[in-house]
Amino acid sequence: MKKYILKYKGWLATTVLFRCIGALMQVFIAILIQNILDTAINKDFEGFKKAIIFSSIFFIVMTFNNYINQTSQFIYMKKTLTKFKEDVFRGVLRKDYKSFNDENTAEYISNLTNDINLVQGQYITPYLEMIGDVVIFVGTTAVLLWINPWITLVMFATSILLFIIPVIFGTPISKRQGLVSDELSKFTTKIKDIFSGYEVIKSYNIEDSMTEEFLTCNNQVEHLKLRSNHIQGISASVSMLLGIMTQVSAIALGGYFLMTGKLTVGSLFAVVQLGNGLFGPIMFIVTKVTMIKGMKEVNSKLLKIINEGNIESDKKSLKEFNENIKLENISFTYNDEIQALDNVSISFSKNKKYAIVGRSGSGKSTILRLLLGYYDNFEGSISFDGQDTKEICKDSINKQISIIHQNVYMFDESIKKNILLGKEFSKDELKKALQVSGVEEFLNILPDGVDSQIGENGSNLSGGQKQRVAIARSLIQNTPILLLDEGTSALDTKTAYEIEDTLLRLDDLTVLTVTHKLSQSLLSRYDEIIVMDKGKVVEMGSFSELVNTKGEFYNLYSIESEDNLNEEVAN
Repeated sequence: MKKYILKYKGWLATTVLFRCIGALMQVFIAILIQNILDTAINKDFEGFKKAIIFSSIFFIVMTFNNYINQTSQFIYMKKTLTKFKEDVFRGVLRKDYKSFNDENTAEYISNLTNDINLVQGQYITPYLEMIGDVVIFVGTTAVLLWINPWITLVMFATSILLFIIPVIFGTPISKRQGLVSDELSKFTTKIKDIFSGYEVIKSYNIEDSMTEEFLTCNNQVEHLKLRSNHIQGISASVSMLLGIMTQVSAIALGGYFLMTGKLTVGSLFAVVQLGNGLFGPIMFIVTKVTMIKGMKEVNSKLLKIINEGNIESDKKSLKEFNENIKLENISFTYNDEIQALDNVSISFSKNKKYAIVGRSGSGKSTILRLLLGYYDNFEGSISFDGQDTKEICKDSINKQISIIHQNVYMFDESIKKNILLGKEFSKDELKKALQVSGVEEFLNILPDGVDSQIGENGSNLSGGQKQRVAIARSLIQNTPILLLDEGTSALDTKTAYEIEDTLLRLDDLTVLTVTHKLSQSLLSRYDEIIVMDKGKVVEMGSFSELVNTKGEFYNLYSIESEDNLNEEVAN
């Protein structure tokens, strides 16, 4: 964390400089008070007048200094937290597919909101404030020694006890802050889950039960906050008690010196003022050290995200795709429980078209996920042009592949931005993608055409329209490999046929299609059909070859044909 505190040294130095100046000016207030009282008691009208004028100017300068200090601190804090958030965000995006999905997305939202706020309020800010506290402490000590060394010694002796507080309370506070952070993540997850299921909640009239679940989570969060605040309150109260004891001891000794004529009234008031300057900083330093130590678990969690991102700088880059993709003896299990693929060997040649078919759960989509590098804990090998994917940077693989998912996600932006995804493409490239995908057909009914906002996850579009946007998003990338994971399932039969037909006509495109629609007119145009069953490749060949074999594909095709016939009769 210290590297982030020291990241913007210029603004940090400015903040520290003016904070130190302000701290010294705060100490000097005691001397001003001493001078004003002593001149007043001695009836030194001229000295009293000068003291008042000087004090007025002094406080104006002090106000100006405080403004500069506050402004520089705000700028420093903004830059530091912006960079810290950026690194946490990049760390999340660097995760591979598996490690990303090991956590609920609400956990990452909580990291970037709740935990960052804790870092600001209970780590970085206390560090900055402690600098001023230390300067006040040193300055106060110097002035007290100048006024009366014995009073200084007594105040030091009674304040030593304050320094044992971080030792006693630091660990318990750290643990409770960690529990609060974890519970805030769960609370954010629950809120996200409830709002995402809004339609289900309304449809089944379960508002009351959802409210109960919300209240349970909310009460747990507030309970843990209360426990954390409770122990911090004990720590602060003990600090205050010891601080008051220090101050009372100093005042009692100062009163004695006043009665014996060894101290003036102005000096006694200065001692009282400086007592605040000595006791206050000690108490604040103790409290802030305890607070900073209490952030250990939260800081560790955020730094783990930053440092454990999936950085692949030592891996090779796949510059282009020229020959083939090979899967050799691939076996893969989800979460060490579900056998998804069992000794699968397939070869995909450049610019050829492949259909992968099979019953639900047969492993079709898993093949696409492995090609995309979502998982690397598989047995066997996957290679692009002879290069093992475990030795290739995943980013360079993704530059060769586009995918059209069955479950389409849309960002809360315009149609255009959802297609371009922040990249630069020409108007002609965009136009072609709109035409081929069929997006162009419904743009004229939207208020702003391609610049129309589509709402949260495309709520302003139908399922078919969203899928067309997803198709345009993939086509505009102009990658040599295109994967379709039931990519036209939400489209009507005619539109789905036209889009798939267009893709099959592209000679310079390698297509791998996972589909359950066994249309003879389309499947007969694929170079090869791969039939999956229970994680194994059970058949491979052209449409006519597989039909004539009368194996698993023939059975699937017969069932599909019968279902289509029944549907037509019903209609």
